[in-house]
Amino acid sequence: MIYIDKKGNMGWSHLIADSIHELHDFAIKIGLKPNWFQEKPEKPHYDVKGMMRKRAIESGAKEISTKEIIKVLRENYQR
Repeated sequence: MIYIDKKGNMGWSHLIADSIHELHDFAIKIGLKPNWFQEKPEKPHYDVKGMMRKRAIESGAKEISTKEIIKVLRENYQR
């Protein structure tokens, strides 16, 4: 599953997924550049805003709260 949180400071959102592979596949699908990936072991994500955020939601990203984003990251990446 792909997730995106509500707009934070300055309109940025975090795009995450249940797996890195799924996240990268989705990012390519919506036109994100690989070097935009935030490679952090416990919170891998892409920062998106504006049209890319809209494209992510239209392409199936589930909009959830930032609190829920943290929960998903903990469940999938903090072992």
